[in-house]
Amino acid sequence: MGKIKIKKNDVWIDMTPMSDVMVLLLTFFMLSANFVKNEVVKVVTPASQTMAKVPSSATLDITIDPEGRVLMATDKVVTMEKALDQMLKERDVTLNAEQKKAFLAETQIGIPMKNLPEYLGKTHEEQVKLLKTNGIPTDSLQNREDKMSEFQLWVKSMKNGYKEWYNGLEDVDKSGVANKLEICIKADKQTPYSSVKMVIAELQDINESRYKLVTQYKKLED
Repeated sequence: MGKIKIKKNDVWIDMTPMSDVMVLLLTFFMLSANFVKNEVVKVVTPASQTMAKVPSSATLDITIDPEGRVLMATDKVVTMEKALDQMLKERDVTLNAEQKKAFLAETQIGIPMKNLPEYLGKTHEEQVKLLKTNGIPTDSLQNREDKMSEFQLWVKSMKNGYKEWYNGLEDVDKSGVANKLEICIKADKQTPYSSVKMVIAELQDINESRYKLVTQYKKLED
C-alpha cells in the first residue's frame, strides 16, 4: 500500500505588528525617561530606612562633597539659563555667547562667578580638576559686599528662573509639571556635619526651609 504524502507548507509569521509595537514602546520610553546626568563630583550618600522618593524632575540638587565643597545642578536648562543671566548681573561678570553655551552644557556648578570666564576658557580636563577643588562660596558672614552669599544668590536665581518659566507656560501645558523647584541636598557619608549644617543655615537665611535630604535605602535587617 502506497504511503500518503502530506504536503508540507512553509510556516510564515507576519512580524509587522510586533515591529510596530516595539517601535511604539521604544518611542514611549525615550520620551518618558529621565536621563541621569554624568556628574563630575559624585558622592556616596549615607543609608537610611526612609521610603520617600526624590522627585525625578524639577529639582535643584545641592551636592556637598567629603571636603565640604558645595556644587549645584538642575534638570531644567531653561531654569539654568535664566539663573545665569541674573547671576551675571548680580556679580557684574560678562560672558560671550560661546561661553554661555558652554556653561549651559555643564552638569554641575562649582566655580565662583569671578572665576567663571577663565574656567570656561580651559580644556575639559582642566575644568574637571577645578570643579573638584573649588565650590560655590557659601560663607555669608565674611568677605561679602552684599547681604547674601553667592550660594544664596544662586538658589534665589534658580527658584526665580523656574517660577518665571513655569508662569510662562500655557495652562494646557502645565499638566503634570511641578509648580515649584524642589531643593534636594545630597551629601557624602564622609561629609562633616558642620558643612551640612552650614548649607541648611544658608537656606534658612533666605526663607528656604523645605528641602529633601537624599540618602540610599537601607533594609531593616542590615
